[in-house]
Amino acid sequence: MAQSAISQHTAALSGIPSQPKAANPYGLMATPAPAVEQPQPRSWSFIDRVTGETVEYTCMEGCTLDHTHEIGNRVFREDVWCWTYAEPLSLPVNNNGSPEELRVLDTLIKVEPWSERVAERLPFAVIELVDDHFIDGLDPDGLETVINTLAGRLEQMRATHRRLVEVREEYRQRPARTVRGEAV
Repeated sequence: MAQSAISQHTAALSGIPSQPKAANPYGLMATPAPAVEQPQPRSWSFIDRVTGETVEYTCMEGCTLDHTHEIGNRVFREDVWCWTYAEPLSLPVNNNGSPEELRVLDTLIKVEPWSERVAERLPFAVIELVDDHFIDGLDPDGLETVINTLAGRLEQMRATHRRLVEVREEYRQRPARTVRGEAV
């Protein structure tokens, strides 16, 4: 089986772990999630605001949106969509002199079945890098590319961590300096 361009790129980067070949021949993103009992997708209907017809709709599996404001009401088809969120993560980001808790790396799966963009009619991924800054419209290969890019950055951050530990220790071991006769 030939390697994908992403797999070849990942293999060329030293320090980035790769998936074991025998354990998963389909690549990183094809690894099945642990079995979790999912509720059946919800089916409901709404009234198309343009045509007046009743439209039957079944949510994407795992949809976490509350559709009560749409069920049985007049809405534009393009305003009906589904998504499923992952657990949120926040970190203290210093943007203006004081840290503020901001959401980072939130990832969701979304589908917009009546979108003008054909690619959005199939489920796709959206990554919220930091509050209201998104990478949107990721197909499975695009999401895997982002994951591999972040994995490479994570390895660089680990190397920086190791260097920081060494530099701090060396700095602590320095003899005390004096400024105008006072120890610093």
